Amino acid sequence: MGFKNIVILTGAGISADSGLATFRDSGGLWDQYKLTDIATPEAFHKDPILVWKFYSLRRIQAAKAKPNLAHISLVEFARKNPEKSVTLITQNVDVLHLRADLNEALPPLTMHGNLHESRCSQCEEVYIDDFSYFNEAGDYAPTQLNLCPISLRAAPNYLHHYHLKFQSFLPLSPCCGKLLRPNIVWFGEYPMHMQRIQTELKKCDLFISIGTSGNVYPAAGFLQETRARGAKTVCLNKEEIIQSEYCDEFIQGRAIEIVPRYLAKLT
Repeated sequence: MGFKNIVILTGAGISADSGLATFRDSGGLWDQYKLTDIATPEAFHKDPILVWKFYSLRRIQAAKAKPNLAHISLVEFARKNPEKSVTLITQNVDVLHLRADLNEALPPLTMHGNLHESRCSQCEEVYIDDFSYFNEAGDYAPTQLNLCPISLRAAPNYLHHYHLKFQSFLPLSPCCGKLLRPNIVWFGEYPMHMQRIQTELKKCDLFISIGTSGNVYPAAGFLQETRARGAKTVCLNKEEIIQSEYCDEFIQGRAIEIVPRYLAKLT
């Protein structure tokens, strides 16, 4: 168990026990919208109000959720093992990894963006923004959600509601006066932090996949990539994934149960 460079990838399954439905769960928020209407740059250009209604709902749901034992166990593992290089990559945008880690022991590489951020649609300046601009009924009602950790609210790029200008119920950026968009990687856009992610994948000797479906690339290729370089690969998930042939070890179960148990073995 002498692993020194550990890379951990998390997907929606790690947040399921926090009350957040995964992308493919039936009856969830995603079932109410067509992806092409709310999760592409073209959709935002066509109907930014609809897009902001959807992401306001996602922010409201995320603000109600709390980090669970799986999120917390990852942070504690990194904190208690300072001699190890532990890198956390997440496909999740729900901010729960950040909220579980107020002391920044394990800052996540959020390859698909963050719900608590917005960016200018012109210059791409990023702002910390934990407001929902529409309520659950779809009415215009800007509301602070306390979605992001308290420490971030002192950041110079934190968006205070009274500093914003609005046009047709939509927030405009303080920098350019152009529409703010959620700082989320939409379909057809390139994931974030990929240069740093590739660097960490190349040197890792243990790769752990937690709660991922194995359907979304490029993250779905990380198992095969790291195993080909000689790293041990472990998958912790409720069900087998399509890349199971590249897993040296598969542990089935709920993240809140199997993640703390597996990390305790590593310690």
